Amino acid sequence: MSYDILESDFNKKLSTAYQLSILIGVDSLVYFAFDANNNVLLLRAIPYAQTPSAEGFSLTEELKKIFAREDLLSYLFRRVKITMPDIQPVLVPARLYNEYEKTTYFSELMSQGRADSIQNDEVEELALQLLYPTDPALMAVLKKQFPTAKFYNNTTPYLLGCRKTLNEAQTHNLYAHFTQKNVYISLFEKKNLLFSNSFKFQTAGDILYYILLTYNQHNLDPAKHPLNLSGQLMANSEIFKTLYRYIGDLKFVPFPNFLNFGRKFGDVPAHIFFDLYSLALCK
Repeated sequence: MSYDILESDFNKKLSTAYQLSILIGVDSLVYFAFDANNNVLLLRAIPYAQTPSAEGFSLTEELKKIFAREDLLSYLFRRVKITMPDIQPVLVPARLYNEYEKTTYFSELMSQGRADSIQNDEVEELALQLLYPTDPALMAVLKKQFPTAKFYNNTTPYLLGCRKTLNEAQTHNLYAHFTQKNVYISLFEKKNLLFSNSFKFQTAGDILYYILLTYNQHNLDPAKHPLNLSGQLMANSEIFKTLYRYIGDLKFVPFPNFLNFGRKFGDVPAHIFFDLYSLALCK
């Protein structure tokens, strides 16, 4: 899926006043920029030349090629924020977090853990630390291209975006965010994160199981309680059709109200890049 939107207000001479946000996806790189008044100025989704399943595929090499030909990515921006590839994090309550024990949180997930390859995102609004492994070679390429960039797990902006846009009239707000590999399910009680987990899936039935299990474990009625959807999911997909049979109210999240989108974004489904847009909320 490719998008290329450039608003007439974009001025490369003013790039030092803009924020650049980048999503390193599984099969594409997506970036967008907005100005100091939160007006979104551009969005580009660039598929990788090779598919990730192709023999010899190298994400770092794909990114190098994109950086070499994308002039906009060589401009100086006021801020650069980057979400790392689809990596499932470990969520640790802030009160229990120990900076010197990073690798212990991954003792059951990684055969060998290196403290210098594990990054943490501090999310003060949710009193959480999100920990996740990083690829040193990939980080080196990104830091060379964007020396001042800040890096985040893709779950971090997603959770902040959910919290910022939840329906405050409801006691509980349930979300499901889709990437090509995982579904991220989060439940908020008012503005407090009650549950968050991610699951790998292969079929629509897998996703239905995880979502209905979340409903059941928290005594929520799927016939009455809405499910908010975002990410790589379309209404004509088998996943959506399966969920529609069992859940009474499916809602795609709208464009976030903390950014201003022009009319050119009318052709972009609002929910697809929800995690990318929510990078604006990351500190």
